[in-house]
Amino acid sequence: MSFSAEIKNELTEIKTKDCCKAALIYGFALFGRSFNSKRICLQTDNEKTAKFYARLIGNFYGVDVNIKTGGGKRLTYIAEVSSEFDRLKILASVDFGIYDGNIYKDYFYRDCCVSSFVRGAFLACGHLTDPDKGYRVDFYIKSESLAKEFVSLLSEHLIQSHISKCSNGYRIYIKRNEMIVNLLAFMGAGSLSLQFIETSVIKSVKNKINRRGNCDTANINKTVMASEKYRKAIKHIMKKQMFDTLPEELKSAAQLRLAHPELSLKELSALSPEAISPSGFNHRLKKIMEIYEGIKN
Repeated sequence: MSFSAEIKNELTEIKTKDCCKAALIYGFALFGRSFNSKRICLQTDNEKTAKFYARLIGNFYGVDVNIKTGGGKRLTYIAEVSSEFDRLKILASVDFGIYDGNIYKDYFYRDCCVSSFVRGAFLACGHLTDPDKGYRVDFYIKSESLAKEFVSLLSEHLIQSHISKCSNGYRIYIKRNEMIVNLLAFMGAGSLSLQFIETSVIKSVKNKINRRGNCDTANINKTVMASEKYRKAIKHIMKKQMFDTLPEELKSAAQLRLAHPELSLKELSALSPEAISPSGFNHRLKKIMEIYEGIKN
């Protein structure tokens, strides 16, 4: 089961206050597939969401809501108010066709009602990417004006979101980790918001470890490549039988460089029998290079 499906299942199990039921249904209906006199319909790939929607509207308005399945490879559930009389009764309750705005805010008696409305919207058209794969919440909405009004509503409750055009309408998306956590908590998905935080923290740590590992690997490769030119110079001096003519401190540095091609200057200086800094050790290697260049020329 996907993380998004887990969240939707948890959201359907939240006990809804009496003052919030109308707002929850309204969020479901307004952001569902259709909400007009010809059709009030929710289409979802989550069976539990479809049954919750049908039961909620049926009990609140005293109407019949039918559920049928469709789709090809991916099964979908369609919950629909089939009676025109029932549809008009629901539309009349929100002044549909009279109210100028997209969101009829008279349903929102308290902040908990707004929370229920957003929860209904997410159940109807929302999706959350698994935190193991990325951080993103999307709401897919047909109307641009509705999308703008919904973004404004979210921002009033400290949830920043953005709008982009997509093939079937508009997409409201939230990418910042802390904003996603705010949304989950606001909708009431408490346990899964904690799970999301835990997973995102683990992922962040893993990414830092990987970045550090990549950096360490690059540094090792750089050290080996740099040491190779000194090793080549030292071997050339030995081949010309001039190694014994070097001062003792240069011979000591050369022997350490030959024996430990993977070590950094700091590590080599620590192995030196006499106290010397990394810059001092590097100075000795440069002296060896000068001797090598002189012999070669």
